[in-house]
Amino acid sequence: MGIRTVVQSKAALIGAVVLVQFGLFETGLLLKGGTEAAPTFQRLFTPDSTLGYRLKAGASARLTMSDFDTLVTINRAGVRDREVGPEAPGERRIVVLGDSLVMAVQVPLDVTFTAQLERLLNSGAARPSTYRVINAGVQGYGPVEEYLFHRDVTSALHPGIVILALYAGNDAVEAANTGFRLRAGEKGRVPAQISALDQFTQWRRRLIRRSIVLQIARLRIKTLLDRFGWRPEIDPPLRTYLPDAPPEIARGLAVTRDAVSRLAALTSSQGARLVVLLLPARFQVDDEDYGRLKAIVARSGQTLERDRATERFKAALAGLDVPVLDALPALREASRQSDVFIQSTAHFTPYGHEVMARILAGFLLDSGMTGGQGR
Repeated sequence: MGIRTVVQSKAALIGAVVLVQFGLFETGLLLKGGTEAAPTFQRLFTPDSTLGYRLKAGASARLTMSDFDTLVTINRAGVRDREVGPEAPGERRIVVLGDSLVMAVQVPLDVTFTAQLERLLNSGAARPSTYRVINAGVQGYGPVEEYLFHRDVTSALHPGIVILALYAGNDAVEAANTGFRLRAGEKGRVPAQISALDQFTQWRRRLIRRSIVLQIARLRIKTLLDRFGWRPEIDPPLRTYLPDAPPEIARGLAVTRDAVSRLAALTSSQGARLVVLLLPARFQVDDEDYGRLKAIVARSGQTLERDRATERFKAALAGLDVPVLDALPALREASRQSDVFIQSTAHFTPYGHEVMARILAGFLLDSGMTGGQGR
């Protein structure tokens, strides 16, 4: 047996051992659960030809981590909320679209800001309407999917008000990566061909999201590089906060504007009102988190401008005749009392949900949207 054959055999053996260890490690972590990669959590979703995936009607899963233990149930309408039956006399519906910050699997359903908003709108003096607020957040969605999800799913719930929660932290990146869905999702149009780069990007993101081992490895490698003073590549979401954002951020903001414009036209044609809720990233209200990320970005020779993404989203949506509610000032003020974001996941704490409900209730009442306008 030649030296080359021996080397190839040993390499194949080492590769096989690594694959077996990877499989055993991955299986053990998956069985333990507690992340998006856990099979029980993945059963909440089902493939969708237009959206990529959506919530599976009737599915349920328990998500357990060190700081929360939540049972998540998807109703027959395909959203994380109570069942939505026929409209009662005098009932006005509000649909809240968004990503994981709205879906909020970290807290029980009745703690989410959508549930608390419903209680606030229905409390106090007698009102001409009874409000039903529907949580239509879906983990991992961006502006494009949120528009398509409302068009294909939640518009059938006949809301009088639609609230689109945009996340300044990564929605420009999400929109840049999924803008092709706007064209592919047009009624009567042959789906557009997805470029090889888009296909690879989607495959890589799905692979890492579904693998706990790869998530851990990515974090460990990044930590190791930071320890040796390596100038790290700036994470794509943070690029929205740079003084001079790269072209993909500008493209993502343009796609976001397109998606919001389409959603505004759709809701208007159905007699509903659209509101854009602009949510900040955790470091925009958490000084310690901001200092840490600012130092990381500085090692790459760049500057992290704390509120630059919020400003960019406002500028991108200007002129659309859609009210934009910026939650940053109120959340920043509330954070002086207690944490509004969970440190381990960067999602809202129960207190954060309470604050968000108050922000939205105040805006809707002050704007007159709950005074009998619309549907």
